[in-house]
Amino acid sequence: MTYNPHSTARAGVVLPPSPEVRLIARTPSAYARSWPVELPETGTWKVTGTAGTGVSSFLIDTVIHALDRAQETGADPSGILVVAASKESGARLRRELSERLEDYAAQSSMVRSIHSLAFALLRSASDEELRLITGAEQDAVIRELLEGHAESGHGDWPEEVRPALEYVGFARQLRDFLLRSIERGLSPADLESLGAKYGRGMWSAAGTFLREYERVQALSGAHSYSAAELVNQVLLRPELTSSHPWHTIVVDDAQLLDPTAGKLISRLASDAQLLVIGGDADQSVFAFRGANSQFLEEFPAENSVELSQPHRSGSPACVSIVDSEGRLRDVVADTVRRRHLDDGVQWRDIAVIVRSTADIGQMRRTLLAAGVPVHISPTDVILAEQRLVSAMLLALRALEEDLSNAELEELLTGPVGGADPVTLRRLIRGLRRWAPDTRGMDSLRELLHGELPDFNGQLTEREFSILERVRAVLAAGRQAIQAQASVEEILWEVWSATELDMRLQTSALRGGATGSQADRDLDAMMALFDAAGDYSERRPGSSLQSFLTHITEQELPTGVRDRRTAIPQAVEIITAHGAVGREWDTVIVAGAQEGAWPSLGETGSIFGQEDLIDLLDRDIEPDTPVSHIASRLAEERRLFHVATTRHRNRLLIAAVENPNEDAFAEPSRFIAEFTGRGVDVPGTMARREASRALRATQFPRELGLDVPEPAPVSLRDGLEVDPLDISVLSVPSFVAQLRRVVANPESGEAERRQAARQLARLAQAGIPGAHPDQWFSARSVASHTQLRGSKSLSPSRVEALLNCPLKAIVGNLAEDPSGAEHLLRGTMAHAFLEAIGRGMDAEKARLLVMEAYEFILDVPQWQLQSKLEEFSRLLERTQQWAQQSEVKNELAGVEVPVYVEVAPDIRVGGFMDRLMQDGDGNYLVVDLKTGKSAATQAEAEENRQLMTYQLALSRGSFDGQRVRDGEGMPRAGGVLVYPGKDSSKITTRTQSQLTAEALEEFSALLPPLAAELRGPQLTARTNKDCDKCPIRTICPVQEEGKMTIHA
Repeated sequence: MTYNPHSTARAGVVLPPSPEVRLIARTPSAYARSWPVELPETGTWKVTGTAGTGVSSFLIDTVIHALDRAQETGADPSGILVVAASKESGARLRRELSERLEDYAAQSSMVRSIHSLAFALLRSASDEELRLITGAEQDAVIRELLEGHAESGHGDWPEEVRPALEYVGFARQLRDFLLRSIERGLSPADLESLGAKYGRGMWSAAGTFLREYERVQALSGAHSYSAAELVNQVLLRPELTSSHPWHTIVVDDAQLLDPTAGKLISRLASDAQLLVIGGDADQSVFAFRGANSQFLEEFPAENSVELSQPHRSGSPACVSIVDSEGRLRDVVADTVRRRHLDDGVQWRDIAVIVRSTADIGQMRRTLLAAGVPVHISPTDVILAEQRLVSAMLLALRALEEDLSNAELEELLTGPVGGADPVTLRRLIRGLRRWAPDTRGMDSLRELLHGELPDFNGQLTEREFSILERVRAVLAAGRQAIQAQASVEEILWEVWSATELDMRLQTSALRGGATGSQADRDLDAMMALFDAAGDYSERRPGSSLQSFLTHITEQELPTGVRDRRTAIPQAVEIITAHGAVGREWDTVIVAGAQEGAWPSLGETGSIFGQEDLIDLLDRDIEPDTPVSHIASRLAEERRLFHVATTRHRNRLLIAAVENPNEDAFAEPSRFIAEFTGRGVDVPGTMARREASRALRATQFPRELGLDVPEPAPVSLRDGLEVDPLDISVLSVPSFVAQLRRVVANPESGEAERRQAARQLARLAQAGIPGAHPDQWFSARSVASHTQLRGSKSLSPSRVEALLNCPLKAIVGNLAEDPSGAEHLLRGTMAHAFLEAIGRGMDAEKARLLVMEAYEFILDVPQWQLQSKLEEFSRLLERTQQWAQQSEVKNELAGVEVPVYVEVAPDIRVGGFMDRLMQDGDGNYLVVDLKTGKSAATQAEAEENRQLMTYQLALSRGSFDGQRVRDGEGMPRAGGVLVYPGKDSSKITTRTQSQLTAEALEEFSALLPPLAAELRGPQLTARTNKDCDKCPIRTICPVQEEGKMTIHA
């Protein structure tokens, strides 16, 4: 099949041809580096130097020199050991050594992390099965035990902390406290003793908990150790370190070791011929993990080498100060793309450093939207939260249990089902037509089992294929379960049935943003298979449900096996701590904000963790007043130093300053320290003027026109402070700019001609949006024909249509996250009022509504209880009003349908919350309002919603079920009920019975509103709510929305 870019462009996307894979022989790196001293051969050495001076390179050259000497002297090459502070840094050292030593082979790995080394020593002297438990697994066990304590009341926890036992934050602090204690060799009895001695009940309770945890772990049958326990176990057995096989030991990043790891290295060094440790005390940034630079600084080396010559570029850094987080991410995306496209820097040589893992998600989405391939370390993402893994876990759950409607919809629209929301809706509608008496989702659930019936043409081929696809996946899994396959085998059968492997592999090989996402999905699946394989080996015969629980309960990122032989061709988004020991050509430090950098929060405050560390490491008694602010600030400063010294050529520091906004943000104090002086950030007017000047000249220059470049807004000794609002250099953005120039009558003739020429070239290449046939100008009308048939007016929308028809109709399409909670609250309260009005037991109705509200409510955990109490109070007051109102008036109906013609070809259609009848037989309209503020009495008299219902009653009749066309009904007016308003009595506002003249006058306002609904044009009107309108940017009566009529 011939590749045609024009055919795919019509679908809104241009795909490159399928990739051709070629294997290229790797060229060994045969280059020599010069050092100020001869490479070490015997004795103990300490090598220090700031970032970029080559400490790690010196150590690698030392290892290669040791191997050469071993070949000359006949020494055992496997007696060389390289120790890294972490698994990730060890992988990087191993990769560089393998590039330099292509002809070298060994029986065991030369490079080990400190914990891998301890594990190897333990395993060499033990006949029993040993296992290293991951942090995620340990966290899950701790939370499970704490939940048991909360339910049973067990444990020695102080009463004031028992309500917090089930909180994730409490479990995390307990885990960190136990890890720091274990690293320092404390046993459960030691913690209990220290707690009793110093009056620290939390220490004693933690010691008792640690004893219970160790007993539970012992029940697994294998010795399961956490990383913190491994080194201590080795130190408890001196024979493991007294007769080791290594004659040469090289330690990198020694400033990242904790005191216990330092003791292990010291013991091993006593029998080694050569020990070389390297590091930089200014990069000691893991105090929260118990690490410090004490071992590096105090180690009694016979020889010391300080490297002072930097090998990285000294080019000036750019500091970009913008006025919003969204603009900051755009600046980052633009910088990354220009660095790659203009300067030819490979994607993998660019990194974006953020302060914490919470900042990764939005940055990743922005870069992917700009067409930038992105790589994120698997250790920064929880396995069960990976999109593909989550879909696979859902499919596995569906094998043995019924999914809820929401979960079934997620399965169908995710990677397993492959449907989009529109196709899913069509599928459900088709099933409704096929089985009218059954809900569409219920029919769909039943069809996932057994034989498929004849749908009599009710489903299209696409809809039918989605159903078949999901059925095939579930059938493969059920067959594996019936064959009593292991968890890993069940997972494999389900994965194979999805047929996603080749599709993802092809996408990954194509590269680009889509390829990086496919690469990430495949890595996630490999991690899931690793977890399933390990679980099957440890627990033969275990159930699928237990494995799913094991994975979903892990709420910490899980380390994965590193199988990569090449660095991903993608921009890496990484935290500042994860950047330790790394380097790239270009580095962008994004979000250097005060409050986040430095972050001066205390570690383990509930357990007094820092007091325990001070006691053990510095012999400072817990009750001694000690301020840790200075030490935390110093570590944060070192962390910023690490982030700003990872680049070889280019560095950008980006921050937000918006002092006039509610969410106040200001650049970090470290930026001023980095520049050597305060950063002169231009004001709002200067910023706008500079942005205008840039936009007026930047794009013509990119089109090849001879336009001078404007001066930067602020320049300080070669350091540019750039607060400009620049557009992202991406294909959609570039096409949009070209179209804007062509359509703008104020553009210069040469500029418009050049833009049109470039658009023609892009259209010829099949780029979406470049050809005028694909333009949807705001001045063109989709249709000049009105919508046929009568249009009903909803009483709840009449006032909005009178104020501004444009907002009333189009405003609903604008997403307002803040309104979702209020909408949910109102919907649930109305459902409760309807339920009790139809005779349902009030307490049962309240419980059901509360359960549904809690399930759907999406708020932080710390807000949940107060929100539930507030909603419960709303329901209680709603019930109270309902009981009181039925004493005076008779309830005629709830959620009463209204469909009445009030003028020729104009109908009022809606549902009245309640219809009451007074003692004189007059009907009263009731409308429930769940907001916290109430209208004034004067506003209630003019309430258009109640007036519309009164008009419908005056021209309709009630048959006991609904209000329909009729001769008119006797009316008593209307009432607005506000149970959510905080007042001693439930607030109500009444509307008097409208006179015949008032009804006629009001009805005359409705025909123009119906005409607005029929189209084809909508009217925009200024009103008191314009300042908070969600569609100001497209409203032609607003300054920022005039582009809709001038585009």
